[in-house]
Amino acid sequence: MGKIQISRIISSLVLLAAVAICLQPVLAENNTLSIAYRGAGGYYIGDTIIFDGYNRAGNVTVLKLNGPGLPAGGVPVYDLNGKEGTGNPIEVKDDSSWRFIWYTSNIQGIDKMQTARYYITALDFGDPTQTATTSVMMKKPDFYVVPTPNPLETGNYIQLLGTAEQGTKDIRIQISDVNGTIFHTYDTSATVSGYFTYAFHVDMQPGEYYVTVTSPSVKNPFRTTITVIPPQPSPPEGNATPGAGGQSGTTPVLSSSPVTGLTQNPQTSSTPTGTLSVSSTPSGAPVYVDSVPKGITPITLGNLTTGNHLVEIKSPGYLTYSVQATVQTGETKSISPTLIKNPLSLPVSPVTALAGVIIAGVLFLALSTRRKNT
Repeated sequence: MGKIQISRIISSLVLLAAVAICLQPVLAENNTLSIAYRGAGGYYIGDTIIFDGYNRAGNVTVLKLNGPGLPAGGVPVYDLNGKEGTGNPIEVKDDSSWRFIWYTSNIQGIDKMQTARYYITALDFGDPTQTATTSVMMKKPDFYVVPTPNPLETGNYIQLLGTAEQGTKDIRIQISDVNGTIFHTYDTSATVSGYFTYAFHVDMQPGEYYVTVTSPSVKNPFRTTITVIPPQPSPPEGNATPGAGGQSGTTPVLSSSPVTGLTQNPQTSSTPTGTLSVSSTPSGAPVYVDSVPKGITPITLGNLTTGNHLVEIKSPGYLTYSVQATVQTGETKSISPTLIKNPLSLPVSPVTALAGVIIAGVLFLALSTRRKNT
């Protein structure tokens, strides 16, 4: 009888230990890792959202996003086309806090987002069972307009590609400078699905200009900026190309390329630029700037327009590293992260496997002893 009681006690203790191990991640959600955001919880797609929290489990927090139209396992917050279950890593500070600025206008696959509630999950890289989740309501803006090309030269044409809420018909486009002086006003309309496009000749002097889109049926206007640069010089006469009939003739230059492609005579451009130096551990990782592939690390990118640029480093078997880098005029911005192995590609820890075997063995022995005694 005593043996039976001892066996039952051992079995109970082992079961309690197993239950405690299983419950630990749930109980630790509020004590070990947290996530919060700044604001009322409702944002337009294209807004900037700040997330922060603490992580006492490790030194790297990973953020992933899920919601309507996205995989159930979540995707990186900056890449909706990314691999399911992966996320964007964030370094944890010495005081266990972390902070992340989400520029939603720079999301790859942003067309997948819709007016809906989305869930952002923070998890510890070393122990993915430690998680915390929050949600935000995202709304497609009444208007969303992309000017292309941008920047562009004086004398070229620019095209505005836009979407509006369905039912919006009359649309007004105004071009103004930073002082509010209106240079042009154009009227157009959207299709039944909300799509509209408009192109116009840029005759303003070099500088920064606002494109403001409004409609009587829409409460909130949309505003974006365009950069006008001086016309670039034509190629020298020595670069003349053959014309019809084999005669030589010059080819007129009417470039509408972004400023990053106008590097033949950069000293004549008044557009402020800077340099971005990107390296990684391990090296040889592909680098993307504003979703455009630029090469592999280490790499130095010159003549980048000043301002914010989304820099991504992607390497097979590693989490995508994303950061918003601010390029200053005439200066070099350096980025040199240590890439983090993708948890999905890591083998099961030997300690974890051994613990599982020990627990299973103890349970088996306890149950076997109990059966013999009964």
